[in-house]
Amino acid sequence: MTTANEHLKSIQSRIDELEQTITEKGEQIKSRAMHLKEELQDELAPEELVRRHPFKAAGAALLTGLIIGRAARSIVSPSRGAVAASGTVPAVDREPSALKVALGAVGAEVLHAGKDLAIAWLRSYIEEKKKTA
Repeated sequence: MTTANEHLKSIQSRIDELEQTITEKGEQIKSRAMHLKEELQDELAPEELVRRHPFKAAGAALLTGLIIGRAARSIVSPSRGAVAASGTVPAVDREPSALKVALGAVGAEVLHAGKDLAIAWLRSYIEEKKKTA
């Protein structure tokens, strides 16, 4: 009988050891996953991407602005085919509408904000370079 109890105790102790090992490994995996998540967030942060690839970021912003501008212009302006067929611009389109004025103001503000951001980034970039030199 003692051998059967001893076997059960050794099996139970082995089960306990395995459960402890599984728990430790699970905690290690969770820790590594959190560390990887933090690294990926730091790596893919917009500020970090712009720092590493300033010209690509500027090009992407320019391209996006051109696409949005074209889309906004196509919504606001009459089609060129309609103007060419009639030969004249309709009287309604001679004076800018409130929507056109508003879009123009928004566009100007976006350009000014972009300019301010670019200048601020350039200043911080130059100051950072001065510190390292």
